[in-house]
Amino acid sequence: MSSDAPETPEDNELDQVDPIEDAWLLQEPEQVEKLARERLAADPNDPQSHAWLGLALCVTNKTPAGQASLKKAFELIRAELAATRDEEEQHMLTWELHGMANRLVDTLAENPTLGLPAAQFVVDGLKFEHAPSLRMLSEDVATREGDPVKAAGLLKRALAVDATDPESHYLAARLMARLGKKPQVLSHLQKALDNAAGTIAVRTLARFEPDFDGFRKDPEFTALVDLFPTDPVLRPIYVALDAGDFGKVVELCRANAGQAKNALDVLYPWRESLELVLDQAADPDKAKISKELDDVQKDIEGHEDKDEESPVYQRFCGDA
Repeated sequence: MSSDAPETPEDNELDQVDPIEDAWLLQEPEQVEKLARERLAADPNDPQSHAWLGLALCVTNKTPAGQASLKKAFELIRAELAATRDEEEQHMLTWELHGMANRLVDTLAENPTLGLPAAQFVVDGLKFEHAPSLRMLSEDVATREGDPVKAAGLLKRALAVDATDPESHYLAARLMARLGKKPQVLSHLQKALDNAAGTIAVRTLARFEPDFDGFRKDPEFTALVDLFPTDPVLRPIYVALDAGDFGKVVELCRANAGQAKNALDVLYPWRESLELVLDQAADPDKAKISKELDDVQKDIEGHEDKDEESPVYQRFCGDA
């Protein structure tokens, strides 16, 4: 006899996906609109349904009506915020507002003719301080108007909303570089690195960003954005990996196996390069390379089973 407890109605509810959210994820705005209108017929003051309707209308080029629905959703949630003193509920309601703004801006951001007006609507139309929207407007002002001071003002507002947003800090570093303010450049770059955690590859972007050209010879800037480890054993490996010389990486890793303090610092670039060499190898060489790759993979798994990591490789990949 099974000892598993029977499912409760609460369990079933947790497993269910809201059909309207499912339709949104499937990129079916017409279905989202249909379901939202059905729900509003039953409850005209449901803020979530107004929000879904507004989003669906905005992405199907019915912008005025969509914006009106989103305004209604914000009004209803703000009324709930004003009426409650429960901090947890206030937090949840605030994040609902952020969720609505995120869906709108993220969906339209890829199209500048739609994304920028959406960001402007969130900030000005909804009177909502939304970090991604403010960041988008800041970048537009910096590029189109060439006004880094005005752009920095918008970023200051974005960081007041989310002080840990790495993209805002990275953009702030670029703006400060245009203004020649080295301490602020280094400070914002450091904060971008501290908070990126794989979101954006800050060091990789900084290497090719023209805004930082005036800082290329600055030792503090160079140390901050350098992708490569200073260890004399590891540095040639990562320089070759960055240059795409995968055969050289394999040779260097073979020669230096066991020399690094952290074995994964060598094993990860070794595996990556072997995989790429294998793809281009002639048939007679594939078996030998595959055997070497299998051996390296086993070594990696042995270290990972001990919860070991490679900050050096993570830094190179932009994840640290």
